[in-house]
Amino acid sequence: MNKFSKTFVTVLFFLFIMSSIKAQDIQVIVHETHKDSTLGSEIVFDFEIINISSFEQSVFATRTINTLPSGWYSSLCFAQNCFPSQLDSVATTPDFNTPPLAAGDTLKSSLHVTALNINGTANVQVQIGTFRNPTARTVIDFEATTLPNSVEEDGSLIKDYYLGQNYPNPFNPTTKINFGLKKSGNVEITLYNILGNKVATILKEYKSAGNHTVNFNGANLSSGAYLYKIVSNGFVQTKKMLLVK
Repeated sequence: MNKFSKTFVTVLFFLFIMSSIKAQDIQVIVHETHKDSTLGSEIVFDFEIINISSFEQSVFATRTINTLPSGWYSSLCFAQNCFPSQLDSVATTPDFNTPPLAAGDTLKSSLHVTALNINGTANVQVQIGTFRNPTARTVIDFEATTLPNSVEEDGSLIKDYYLGQNYPNPFNPTTKINFGLKKSGNVEITLYNILGNKVATILKEYKSAGNHTVNFNGANLSSGAYLYKIVSNGFVQTKKMLLVK
């Protein structure tokens, strides 16, 4: 083998080794890429990012497509940290209060699509990679669809109760909550801190059957996670909201 051939083989071997190492930096496990739900719901897609390399990794998730019906929004979460809907890219860096992944670590992640106002289909693409090799990405296409609630012919009465995810979430300091009533009746929506202590009454009045929206102002509350609960005609449901000041 001449000198040129040996050099060529050496270069090919080096490129092969490098590409193999970079391609195996992380593994992404996706549980579902399509979900059907109802208007007012928060549709959550869970996935895990696993550092399968032998060294610490800083990883990122970038939302490259975000085609949503009017009034809908999507947001990304790393573990318990959920980021504002306007952020297209998040990473395991101090800016996002998320540490890098040690060798063998798994980062539980999720995409949240909140469906408000009208029924439709959301198409969101998320690309996941590492700072070490940012061009080699795992591409995931998510689709979230809401199906029309069972509605009477006059369009005002629904056949199911529901409590929607507040929007925006996280919020500062105001947010909206959608809810639906199968029958007219007294409605109470209350807010609790994570210790279970009641901190506010968001709504307490008689409401007709149908879809409703209530505004909430958390200006007097501290930043943190809260639970809000609706009670009406025996229907009880609780969801979480996040106030970030």
